[in-house]
Amino acid sequence: MTNPALAAAYAHGPAKVFPGEPLRPASQATGRRSPLRALAAQSPFAADLARLLLDVVTPARWEPWNQYNDHRGYPSPRSVFPVDVAIAQADEEWPVDPVRRETIGPPVAELRPPVRLGLRRRPERMRPYYGEFADALVELETGHLIAALTARAGELGLHASADDHGITLRPVQRPAMIAPMPMRSSGFGPRGFAADPRPLPVDPVSDIAAALPPGRLRYRLAVHNVTGLADGWYDEELVLVRKCAAMAQVRDCSGNPESIIAVSGFNLALVITADVAGAVAEEGPGGYAALLRAAGGAAQSAGAVAARAGMFSRPVRSVNDVRLEAEAGAPAGHSLLYVVLAGRCRVRCFPYDLSPLEEPC
Repeated sequence: MTNPALAAAYAHGPAKVFPGEPLRPASQATGRRSPLRALAAQSPFAADLARLLLDVVTPARWEPWNQYNDHRGYPSPRSVFPVDVAIAQADEEWPVDPVRRETIGPPVAELRPPVRLGLRRRPERMRPYYGEFADALVELETGHLIAALTARAGELGLHASADDHGITLRPVQRPAMIAPMPMRSSGFGPRGFAADPRPLPVDPVSDIAAALPPGRLRYRLAVHNVTGLADGWYDEELVLVRKCAAMAQVRDCSGNPESIIAVSGFNLALVITADVAGAVAEEGPGGYAALLRAAGGAAQSAGAVAARAGMFSRPVRSVNDVRLEAEAGAPAGHSLLYVVLAGRCRVRCFPYDLSPLEEPC
């Protein structure tokens, strides 16, 4: 017998309901469909590909108490998930329906490496009031998705080579043991989103800082209520830059009141900036998009570490950019790209587990 709540979750699809707005209908794509698990019978490589998609792209759980309740291996603004994935080989392509865990079209032909996962941006899924900013949010999510797929591919014994529009996968060496995916959380907030007020051990903060990829991005960490670290602003080496109530400064720049998101009580805020004008002058308009993808990838790396430590991580962009750039001491010419809030949840929720009941191989 089908569980009505789970049936509703799947029928709902990835978009969410807002007051006065109708449900976005579930995928209307027609034609034949095949379960992702059917790939597992082809070969060990195809089985690893199926598991990669199941682990990262498909819903892992559904939280009926949260407004944005569709949780996957990476976050998405308002759980809209405006980046589609398709399996591609030679001249053939099979779009992936992540909610139903199926490929769309004829059964997937026998996959021989290398195989490509193509990414298609769908900014039209974002609400109209985002305007051109929807494109920026989609690029941030693309960075999250590329980083999540690349990291998990390595854990499954696959080599992943990424570019702006997708990932090419080849087998390397299948590990004897494959660790389960950590339960990523963006926090629990049906009555206001807040962190556990108890002090946070320093180890997770050190691990998050160590996971930040080097490059053109500049990181600043606002730290609060962490054992062994004074409240203040730190660089990616966890060197104290300025002792102050840094998290309160982040709160003052937030676009949400404390009753909605109690920023001042969080343990960590990762603030990412970069020289956007310089990147555009050097690379053209694509330079800005590249920085956004890099910021999304850095946020994904930080979030994965937080998840392994039992913490939530919640990316936000509803902030006063100019003021937060000043508080974080961004260099002249740098622009804010992304902010990630992190801490421990005050309470545990009771989610519906949507992860596969058995391994695909």
